[in-house]
Amino acid sequence: MKKFATSTVTVALFLMSSFLYAQDAAAYVKEGLKLKSERKSRAAMEQFKKALLVKPDHTEALYEMGWCQNDLKDHTGALTSLRKVRNSWSQIAKVHFELGYAFLKTNQIDSARASFGKCIAINPGYSGAYLHLGNIAYDNNENSAALSYFKKYEEYVKKPSEDYLYWYRKGFVQNALKQYDSAKTALLKSLEWKKNYLNTYLELGYAATRLKQAEEAIGYFNSAIQLDPKSHIPYNGIGEVYRDVKKDMDQSMSWYRKTLALNENERKANFGMGYCLNSKRLYTDAITYLRRAIASESTYTAAYVELGYSLYKTKNYTEARSNLLKAIELNPQNENAHYYLVTMFVEQKDKVSAQKWLNALRAMNSRHVAELEPKVSAL
Repeated sequence: MKKFATSTVTVALFLMSSFLYAQDAAAYVKEGLKLKSERKSRAAMEQFKKALLVKPDHTEALYEMGWCQNDLKDHTGALTSLRKVRNSWSQIAKVHFELGYAFLKTNQIDSARASFGKCIAINPGYSGAYLHLGNIAYDNNENSAALSYFKKYEEYVKKPSEDYLYWYRKGFVQNALKQYDSAKTALLKSLEWKKNYLNTYLELGYAATRLKQAEEAIGYFNSAIQLDPKSHIPYNGIGEVYRDVKKDMDQSMSWYRKTLALNENERKANFGMGYCLNSKRLYTDAITYLRRAIASESTYTAAYVELGYSLYKTKNYTEARSNLLKAIELNPQNENAHYYLVTMFVEQKDKVSAQKWLNALRAMNSRHVAELEPKVSAL
């Protein structure tokens, strides 16, 4: 009987000790949460550490410590903590969100995507996960995916974003997807939150150019110039407005020259100069600029097309053919390159070659076929 009584007392003492330890751990967690709510992450983490000293398997303390580690930019430490939490709380969305964030900040992109995806699978309304997935897609030039995630983020977030960078990124991908009106809407929201972000003005100028809103585009590009007079991009932008929208080649070239004064090898300005000179029938002058554009970018399809055209108009047929074929190699659907080949072979009275490239245009359902077919048939 005595032995039994001693064992009972021992068990009772053990249970009481465990209960007291649990109480201590809970008190530390409670204090940690209070500090966390006050944005005192370092002090909060110390309380969570104390809880874990008392009760090493306290999952909530471990999760909260991982959160604090992320907040304090100790993302490697956060991964260690949160991986342990994941074992116990595998169906808790916020665990996967914090893990995704830690993976993202340690440049483990595939793991970040997987964790954010798991977060959404558990809680489809977790707006922050969509935002991070959208940013990852944006960084990887996956424009359609980025826009889809951004729209989901806006659907579920409680309050519209006040982050200028969010609206800039959304506008950027919409421009890339040729949704220019929508891009302007997003980019103007970006301006509401930051008035001096150069790239927002550049994207607004690009959208307005594509919408044929010449004066607006010039205004946005001029705002960009005020922010950074040494950036060549807005000079090129205004050059493009005058070239493609206003059809004023002299004004266009004056803006491209501003870029070339900063960098004589800048590819777009050299291409723009060549294009304008071709439009003015100054083909020999155009060749110099177009060669320089290709020297700066060996895969510049449009420059090969324009150079081919310049060479064709100056009767350098062999080199013209070589450049036009290079453009088609880079982009088999480039109609202008095909068009110039046909017209060049018509001029040379080479019916076989002209017919070959006319057939290629026909396969593309090109509008040029109606114009060129009578000329080829007449050879």
